[in-house]
Amino acid sequence: MTLERIKQASLMLFSIHGFDGTSLQTIAQQVGIKKPSIYTYFTSKDALYLELLHDSLTQELDFARQLTKIRSDAAFKEVLFQFLSSFIDRYESEPSVSYMLKTFLYPPQHLQAPIQDLRNHYIDELERILFTVFSKEPADRELYISLANSRQYQVVVPLQRTKPYPAAESSFVFFMVHLQGLWVELLRSGAERAYVRLQRTWPLVSASV
Repeated sequence: MTLERIKQASLMLFSIHGFDGTSLQTIAQQVGIKKPSIYTYFTSKDALYLELLHDSLTQELDFARQLTKIRSDAAFKEVLFQFLSSFIDRYESEPSVSYMLKTFLYPPQHLQAPIQDLRNHYIDELERILFTVFSKEPADRELYISLANSRQYQVVVPLQRTKPYPAAESSFVFFMVHLQGLWVELLRSGAERAYVRLQRTWPLVSASV
């Protein structure tokens, strides 16, 4: 489908060259279509860029839900470490991850407001999802159904929030600060150094949670 080919090519090019370094003409050439064909699906490069960010954030939230939907006391810290390390593992293999993080840290100036809105929504929802791991039971027990021919899951029924164990909130805040610090390390130093940093700091993070 042409729309999906446009998105895939755009995501790859934006993740490598950024907003300013990627033109609609370059995207069209990559897809094998004429530039005006892109306007059948998107009114502008801005609209394309923001839709890709929305798609990437939705995908990341789905990943977080799948990782944390089954929680046991024994797997608590394992889930947290896996979530942190997943960003490093996927940063170089999945264009959507590097695109998302680069957009967060280096947004196009004229798109800062809508990007900040999307980022805030993502962080708020990610915090809600991850906070379930910091409770003795899931804070929002959710029912998931598998979509046909897809790895995606959707929430069907949110149930009542349970009371978290004492000090869960402060531990959770510390974890989120560490997560966003890891994002910066990835962008500035690359996956190898980010993984070294994670290995060195994880004992401290693990002790705090």
